[in-house]
Amino acid sequence: MARRVNIKDVAQRAGVSISTVSRALNDTDYPVKPETRKRVLEAAGELGFRPNDLARGLLSSKSRTIGLIIPDISNPYYPELSLGVESTASEHGYSVVFCNTGRSAEKLEQYVDVLLQKRADGIILAGGGTQSRQASQVLSDFDLAVALVGRHSLPFPSVQIDNRKAAREATSHLLDLGHQRVAFISGPPNLTSVQDRLLGYHEALRERGIDRDDRLVREGNFEPRSGYSAAMALLQGEPRPTAIFAANDRMAISAISAAIDLGMSVPKDLSVVGFDDTVLASQVRPSLTTVAVPAYEMGVSVMKLLLDTLAGKECPQTVWLSAELVVRQSTGPVSEEEEPEMHGTERRQMKARTDNEKGEIQT
Repeated sequence: MARRVNIKDVAQRAGVSISTVSRALNDTDYPVKPETRKRVLEAAGELGFRPNDLARGLLSSKSRTIGLIIPDISNPYYPELSLGVESTASEHGYSVVFCNTGRSAEKLEQYVDVLLQKRADGIILAGGGTQSRQASQVLSDFDLAVALVGRHSLPFPSVQIDNRKAAREATSHLLDLGHQRVAFISGPPNLTSVQDRLLGYHEALRERGIDRDDRLVREGNFEPRSGYSAAMALLQGEPRPTAIFAANDRMAISAISAAIDLGMSVPKDLSVVGFDDTVLASQVRPSLTTVAVPAYEMGVSVMKLLLDTLAGKECPQTVWLSAELVVRQSTGPVSEEEEPEMHGTERRQMKARTDNEKGEIQT
């Protein structure tokens, strides 16, 4: 007996997701693109598929609900961004459904399917790049309002900061303090934010005529434990860095812990810079020099983008917000023992810059 054709077979033949097939076969006016619906119907006809009437949806009315999909709720950056989204949504009469994917492509598709079933009016996808390829097929099959946070390849409006420029400024700050061996602890390499921060780090070194040394670059995953391990490897290896720039605050704070566990003093023996300016950055001691990312404002801006899309207004493809370096206690001039080749005049100039920066420290 021949195997019965199921919805998965139709999805494979049409080159779409299972959820797309389900909605394309509904007799409602759910916003599946006409060309997508035609492709699904043709595949179903070719395979002799007969949908179950019980599977037909009732997805036609507005729900005043939007979905916010984030990759890692444990990262303090995302709750702050989520607050910006929720407060703006609430002001305009919308409720927010929060979805945490744990950076899983499968969970991303599951959440999109759930949000479609719940008749969400729009979706905000946060977290640059990591799931763009998987999300592209699912989100592009529907005439659904979508807005993004971060740099993606998806054809939807987004809110971004210039990660490359911010990383270049953070690295330049360390170079201005006289550090020649500056290490970088990255996040997952498939993230566009990480790629851009690594580019900015390399650009700053190149501008100062410092040769690239891949031994000073270690991969983390944004988790504190990975920052600690990467810092330990760097500080016990050769060449040993006099400064570390980490791709987020959690790894930077863990790098400080690693240095202290090795009997080092921060910033006397090691300067450390983070990224995000989460709440802990100003509370730890020494307080953390870091790049301040306006997470709450990004949440507000992306929700406004989505509201404009829902209202049929013309939206900019990219809204840029500023990220600024906040100098605190974790960075200082390189010690004379570490950089003996520096001349006295250069040291005095560097000390003057440092004194000026200390006067502007934000805590």
